[in-house]
Amino acid sequence: MATRLNGKAILALGSNLGNKEENLKKCMSLIGEKIGRVTSISDYYKNDPVDFESDNQFINMCIEVSTNLAPSKMLNVIKSIEVDMGRIKTISSYEDRIIDIDIVLYNELVLDKKDLIIPHPKYKKRDFVLSPMNQMGEYLDPQVFLSCGQLLK
Repeated sequence: MATRLNGKAILALGSNLGNKEENLKKCMSLIGEKIGRVTSISDYYKNDPVDFESDNQFINMCIEVSTNLAPSKMLNVIKSIEVDMGRIKTISSYEDRIIDIDIVLYNELVLDKKDLIIPHPKYKKRDFVLSPMNQMGEYLDPQVFLSCGQLLK
């Protein structure tokens, strides 16, 4: 008998092309259909692009998802959602995009694989991830044992 996972994942969503708010709403709907029940939603956070130049401002947000998918399977589904929504990946990982979905946390898991690192390696330095997470709750980083609120200071 297969073991059922009971995962709680924090996902960071961002869009800086097209109708950004509609992109985020559609993305949340697809996540609800394909990954699990969305249990918490932050407000939208507008910010300039980070690590690349663009005139297109981002709208970012975080959501909490209750899922039965293992992190690697969830990553595959996330990639398919991004493609289905029209994201085109190029060699550069930092560019304008219709949708971007990152796994920030998954339970208290610490994972370092070639294609998936949890907690997300850059989230601790990104206010556009920490602020929406902090709005949803006090999530503790399983590596440094600090909450989002503490990391924001």
